[in-house]
Amino acid sequence: MDTARKRSVTTPATADDPLVALAPAVSPREVFRRFWPWVRTDRRWLLAATALLAAGAGGEVVTVWLFKDLIDQVLVPRRFAAFWPLAGWMAAVAALTGLLTFLGDYTATWVAERFILRLRTACVAHLHTLPPDTLRTRWHGDVLARLTSDIERIESFVASGVIDVASALISLVFFATAALFLSWPLALAVFLVSPVFWLSARHFGGRVQRLSREARRRDGRVTAVLEESLANAPVAHAYNQQRREVGRIRREGEALLRAELATARVAAAYPAVLDVLEVLGGLTVVGLGAFELSRGALTVGGLLAFAAFLTQLFGPIQQLSGLATVFGAASAGAERIIDLARLRSPVNDRPAAAPLRAVRGELSCTGVRASYTTGDGAPVLRDVTFRVAPGGVLAVTGPSGAGKSTLAKLLVRFMDPDAGAVLLDGVDLRDATLVSVRQAVTLLPQASQLFSASIRDNIAYGRPDATDDEIVQAARDADADEFISALPDGYHSVLGEHGLQLSGGQIRRITIARAFLRATPVLVLDEPTAGLDHAAALRVFGPLRRLMAGRTTVLITHAPELAALADAVLRLNADGTPADSPPVGRRTGCYDGPAARAGR
Repeated sequence: MDTARKRSVTTPATADDPLVALAPAVSPREVFRRFWPWVRTDRRWLLAATALLAAGAGGEVVTVWLFKDLIDQVLVPRRFAAFWPLAGWMAAVAALTGLLTFLGDYTATWVAERFILRLRTACVAHLHTLPPDTLRTRWHGDVLARLTSDIERIESFVASGVIDVASALISLVFFATAALFLSWPLALAVFLVSPVFWLSARHFGGRVQRLSREARRRDGRVTAVLEESLANAPVAHAYNQQRREVGRIRREGEALLRAELATARVAAAYPAVLDVLEVLGGLTVVGLGAFELSRGALTVGGLLAFAAFLTQLFGPIQQLSGLATVFGAASAGAERIIDLARLRSPVNDRPAAAPLRAVRGELSCTGVRASYTTGDGAPVLRDVTFRVAPGGVLAVTGPSGAGKSTLAKLLVRFMDPDAGAVLLDGVDLRDATLVSVRQAVTLLPQASQLFSASIRDNIAYGRPDATDDEIVQAARDADADEFISALPDGYHSVLGEHGLQLSGGQIRRITIARAFLRATPVLVLDEPTAGLDHAAALRVFGPLRRLMAGRTTVLITHAPELAALADAVLRLNADGTPADSPPVGRRTGCYDGPAARAGR
């Protein structure tokens, strides 16, 4: 196993990638510029949602106006005969307003959820362009928090925020126009009070943004610690450290609690202040309205209608003012998503890369040196040279940290060498497309990785179009058909996370069946018996022999019994240099060179 030195994959972002080209902190304009592309395809539905909500606001204006007529034409003069026509119109308008508002809210939610789906999918697609080692340098829980709650907060500003602002502005125009028509002195008083809301938003907005950023960071840490603690529960139980794990979670939770409470204090104080301002403004307007009523400039129905318009008017003003708090959370989430998006893979197709065709399986390394940019930066592999003829088997041995797993990563292009070249049929892997390299090379990693899916789907993971007969044959070749068929649901048995209901040997044989089904010309086996007891290891020897037969194989192993299956052995020293140059060969057809010939 290699040491924990990892390659950094952060490189400058490109301007043509809407997910990438930004470093925090993020202004409202930048948030829109970077994340609007995921809303743009639904802009017609955005307009539809806004129009429906605006129509609903117009319906509310009409309802209030009919209420004014009801007061002035029915209640004040006590003319009950005029009640039924007005009541019918009010009921009809209310029903239509409710329908329009429902359709607007539903359409807005549909647009919002589609935005979240697209952005989350884009983020996951981006992360899957990175080598597997990339996310090991980050807590998975924190990454999951970014892909869930942070994206939702961005949506609340970019998608829902657009609809909220547009509908609030249109509502303001409707209610302000109606208020002006009823009484321009009262309307003027309301307009004079309105700027106070904007000043309050300016005061609270910056504080909410800073506190939201800290809360989002703390939320990611809590998710990360929870994920790590539950994943390592067997270790905690084995070492009686359950209390320690609970304490870790509690400490992180308390830090999140403090951050959330600090945010809540400011966020809760903000609407409270607005409510007080709204009441004071309302009292002022009512006082002026009473004066207007006393001098006959306003009817009772008009005053009550204006009070209703006032309530409706302060709602959109408060909604627009509260946009600052929404942006605070969205800005913090945007910074964390952009931080993920700025990760760039060091392994990419060259402009002139061409797919590998008709691969025979001749594999070689020439003067390969490889290192990771983190840690001390010292090379993990130095001057590694070998050649494996088609169908040959090379065993790679050496102490932990000698670079064996790094060699496996080079062979499947999870990383590229700093110097030298890895060749397949004489083609530098860097000159071939990534897709074609991984179609030609199957990696059986040290950790047997299964998905929470049926056994059939796990075996067919590399070939989803495989037939049932092909899957069963692959399982038979891997000596897995017997125990699979004995399960209650056979090949349709659904495995839990990591296949916990199976033994280590059974899990390994399922992964060997997966490799059988792919049937690639080149195999890279990284410690295929790691973690298995002696009996289980012996049980997989037969399937491994059949798997390697006729395929060019690089077999990384500490087991002498497995190394004995190879045509030659490449021994690596602790510093990553070959102990033999070229490797010591045992059988004909695997290596060229004096040492190989001498060993035949």
